[in-house]
Amino acid sequence: MPGFVDVHSHVVPSGDDGAGSIEEGLALCRLAVEAGTSVLFATPHMHAPWDTFPLTPGRSALFDTSFAEMVPEAARFGLDLRRGWEVFPTEVAHRDPAELVLEGTSSVLIEFPGAWLDIGDPIGAVAEAATRVEAAGLVPVLAHPERCRAVSADPDSVWEFAERGWLLCPNVTSLFGGHGATAERTVWSLIEAGIVAMIASDAHGGHRPPILDEGYHVVRQRLGAEKADPLFDGSALPWV
Repeated sequence: MPGFVDVHSHVVPSGDDGAGSIEEGLALCRLAVEAGTSVLFATPHMHAPWDTFPLTPGRSALFDTSFAEMVPEAARFGLDLRRGWEVFPTEVAHRDPAELVLEGTSSVLIEFPGAWLDIGDPIGAVAEAATRVEAAGLVPVLAHPERCRAVSADPDSVWEFAERGWLLCPNVTSLFGGHGATAERTVWSLIEAGIVAMIASDAHGGHRPPILDEGYHVVRQRLGAEKADPLFDGSALPWV
């Protein structure tokens, strides 16, 4: 198995609920390497203005500075640290999708609204954002669908997304019930239906580290290497 590619993490300080310092971020990066990750994308929250972590000039500057400092340090212990954003669906309409790409790919990470948010038609909101990304010639990567209440209620609702080539990307901790029994049931339903493209850590700190190896082994044990490998090796991404 080649090194894992993790497209979703909060390991670079940005003023969100991820790493709070360079030191903490680098410690998380070391954990990722020790668990077999070779490429890790730092994807700070870009919330809607009414939510907890909207993007501000101060947050953007902090991310830029922190990222620039961490990249060479991470490279010294074998990690290719890249940048991106975790974009709330409504924010895509206000920005050029090309400015949101996961570095070195032609993809944009859009998050499914979580079960803790009470918004109307979250699946429709994701579809609208992903359609805009697709129209810009880019590929949507759709974060943690299993944590969206509407998807858990009707997993078949995201079949069309996968058929359009949009990449469903659940969290590895959901495989073990880390986001609750409903998310665990939903993620396995999506994986066994064959519509999950990749699995990411969504790492936020020591309580949720950027570790994929345990998830890889449990998927491989349950479904075999042929199905497990593409979920962790980055081969689903449109690299440029």
